[in-house]
Amino acid sequence: MESNQNTNRSTNNNDIIDIREIASKYLKKWYIFVISLFIVFSLTALYYLRTVPSYSVQTSILLRQDNNAGALSEQAILENFGMTGSNKDAEDEMQILSSKTIMQNAVKKLGIETEYYKKTGLKKLDIYPATPLKIILPENFNDTLKSTLKLKIEASGDGYKIKYECWKQKETYKIKNLSSGISTPVGKISFIVNPDFDKTEKYEIVSYSYRVISDIYSQQITIAQANKKSNAINISNIAKNKTKAINLLNKLVDLYNLDAVIDKNMIAANTKDFVDDRIKLIQTELSDVEEHVENYKKENNLTDISSEAELFLQTSSEYNKKLSEIETQLNIVSYIEDYIKENKNQYSLIPANLGIEDQSLADQVKIYNETLLERLKLLRTTNTENPVTSQLEQQIRALRSTVIMSIGSIKEGLKISKNDLLKKESQFTNKIKEIPTQERKYIEIKRQQEIKQNLYLFLLQKREENALTLASTVPSAKTLDKAYASIQPVSPKLTLLFAIALILGFGFPIGIIYVLDLFDNKISDRKQFRKLVKVPFLGVIGNSKENDRVVVREGKTTSIVEMFRMVRTNLQFMLNGESSHVLLITSSISGEGKSFTAINLATSFALLNKKVILVGLDIRKPKLGDYMHISKSSGITLYLSSDSYQTKDIIIPSGIHKMFDVIPAGPIPPNPSELLMSKKLDNLIEELKKDYEYIIIDSAPVGVVSDTFLLNRFTDLSIYVSRQNYTPRELTELINEIYNNNRLKNMGVILNGVDENSGYGYGYGYESKK
Repeated sequence: MESNQNTNRSTNNNDIIDIREIASKYLKKWYIFVISLFIVFSLTALYYLRTVPSYSVQTSILLRQDNNAGALSEQAILENFGMTGSNKDAEDEMQILSSKTIMQNAVKKLGIETEYYKKTGLKKLDIYPATPLKIILPENFNDTLKSTLKLKIEASGDGYKIKYECWKQKETYKIKNLSSGISTPVGKISFIVNPDFDKTEKYEIVSYSYRVISDIYSQQITIAQANKKSNAINISNIAKNKTKAINLLNKLVDLYNLDAVIDKNMIAANTKDFVDDRIKLIQTELSDVEEHVENYKKENNLTDISSEAELFLQTSSEYNKKLSEIETQLNIVSYIEDYIKENKNQYSLIPANLGIEDQSLADQVKIYNETLLERLKLLRTTNTENPVTSQLEQQIRALRSTVIMSIGSIKEGLKISKNDLLKKESQFTNKIKEIPTQERKYIEIKRQQEIKQNLYLFLLQKREENALTLASTVPSAKTLDKAYASIQPVSPKLTLLFAIALILGFGFPIGIIYVLDLFDNKISDRKQFRKLVKVPFLGVIGNSKENDRVVVREGKTTSIVEMFRMVRTNLQFMLNGESSHVLLITSSISGEGKSFTAINLATSFALLNKKVILVGLDIRKPKLGDYMHISKSSGITLYLSSDSYQTKDIIIPSGIHKMFDVIPAGPIPPNPSELLMSKKLDNLIEELKKDYEYIIIDSAPVGVVSDTFLLNRFTDLSIYVSRQNYTPRELTELINEIYNNNRLKNMGVILNGVDENSGYGYGYGYESKK
């Protein structure tokens, strides 16, 4: 019962993670951590010294709202119901801000398609806006460039060496004067040397195509709403050159506002062109009519009009005024009709604010113009093949047809009104038939003059109104904050870098040791061995650094000698009080140090002045003779296989201690198992018990052959030897199986080859004496 409890307790202990043991395993390889930390921190320092600091640059703008009266917008309706809709206007403007067209225009305006670098220490710095050396490229070079052009310039002797690289072509040029330029596969490249040019510095010039550099800057810039309910937009990027980034963001906002102003002025600009054309035409017609009036009066000597004629003329004048107004409306409507029907004006804005009295037509013209502007804005981010564009064009054609039909209806109405007035005027005309023909013709001419004059004055008024509209246009966005850069760099951050380096410096060795440990199936240390093996533990034997296999000698007090003494003491506790003891020493496989252990354990007992004999019964692969420098010409195999040998013939003094004798294995026999089972071996052991207090048997490994189990019949105690960093862990199952099945008597285990630096747990340290 007690045994079962101990076993359960041992199993539970094995399941507990021993933090100290894990830490100890890693601390044993402290040198790997030191090397790793040194390498990682060195690489981190090199990276920090080579990396140019990056800064956060940002600007903020506020989109202006058009205060249109009328129904609530979709956004307002959603907010009234407690829902948050996306701000479509802000999203559309963000798309315009992020367009490649605006970015490319900003690059061209700032001239940053070519970058100038200077080598400063380990860093390569962008020296914008300074240009000690300016490059002159062939015309339209950056429009047609398919690759990146790189030029590295440094002084060489009394001249300069220029390394050229473009489109997988590399050339080296040597010139005396930079002003002379170089002839390259892409054309002539010249340089302008400014006063701040330093010949001792190394410069690098990189030129990109407008498309490539625009893509690079577009990817670096982040555009986002301040929040979903706001029309404020934040524009930011991370850049190594603060001045260039600030100028780029400011220019981007300026070009965006300019583009928006152009959009808003497009209707007014079209109206201005239309009015200017009509004014020129009316000026010519009015001049002709006035000249006709003048000539008619001269020819007919018309200077005064009778009172009666004045009365009729006054009445007729009222009708003429109304006719003039109708004629004006007819002319405006006809002008608009002619304008919209021309193919070249298919997607042009209809002039507005011309004084169209019909409100329905004015509203249709406004909707038509707004739809055209929506198509124009859409074409900036897509093409005519887009389904949305096609749908808008169908809508525009439908609206154009509606406008034309409305114009036709209005013209018919105006013509009816005109005919009605003409009938009434005809009545008064009949009353003045007696007026001289000259005067009647004069009235007709005068009427034409008034119509042209009124139309001329009307167009002048509309031109001034349109000019005011142009002058009052404001940008679409208000700049809340001009572009500014962070004071401290956002990268690299020294604290973060060294924190990561510290983590990696410890992480790499831990990972390496862990992975190696996963693939290492050997017994790693004493604690692991004792956890895996359920057999009484006799002690550990250190890893001997001496060439001599015999490490235990009289007067020697090294740590390994003390380890053998501790094992000897533990063995004495396990043995009973009999006068003679037979100790069997074995292992799982060859090379674990059983013969080494047998020799030195025998020597340790001999130092107590106990008669000890070491018997080599590993007769398949004997090592005692080699280790103790004993001839293999005689041994126990000869004794067992022949009756001509006596016990005294095979006993040899060890030469190590006077109380220590050896029976070597002798020549390798063809029938080892039969020899070990012979009765003669039992008789030999009984005979040796009479003369020796300790009989130590060096047997064969049990994991290879079964010879050792044949010796269990006369054994008092079995010592099972394993070796650290050599014995596979799975062999501990074999050890437990042998122990549990009692296949070896009174079994105990020893762990050999333990690193002395790790200590063996007795509280003493010893220095080897050689």
